[in-house]
Amino acid sequence: MAEWKGDILAVGVTEKDMAKDDSKKFENSLLKKLDAKLGGQLSEASSEEDFTGKPGQSLVLRLPGLGSKRIGLISLGQSATNTYNFRNFGEAIAAAAKTAQASDVGIVLASTGSISNESKLNTASAIVSGTCIRS
Repeated sequence: MAEWKGDILAVGVTEKDMAKDDSKKFENSLLKKLDAKLGGQLSEASSEEDFTGKPGQSLVLRLPGLGSKRIGLISLGQSATNTYNFRNFGEAIAAAAKTAQASDVGIVLASTGSISNESKLNTASAIVSGTCIRS
């Protein structure tokens, strides 16, 4: 996904996903990979902006010279387990895309371990529903 080309890569994160180790590196494997690709900008910006994944938080960074023009960390709150959180996530994605005048948006969840295979369709539907409500 670090090679994805588009206007915004929206990353859904929980408070747990934002945990960092003693060297201030993300413990979440996806965030760790993205941060390495960005030369530490993601962890640095999240610390500077006090972005911890609390409900309602979002952080969008402009990325000149990379495939994606922007990357957005968008909070799912404490856990990514209910339709309401995913619908709010979709609304936040739509708001960020509108602000950035983006037409190509990629969506990824930092961790999917709490989402069962049976509920993946409902999760995707809730995210899309949120983006449509906000658009």
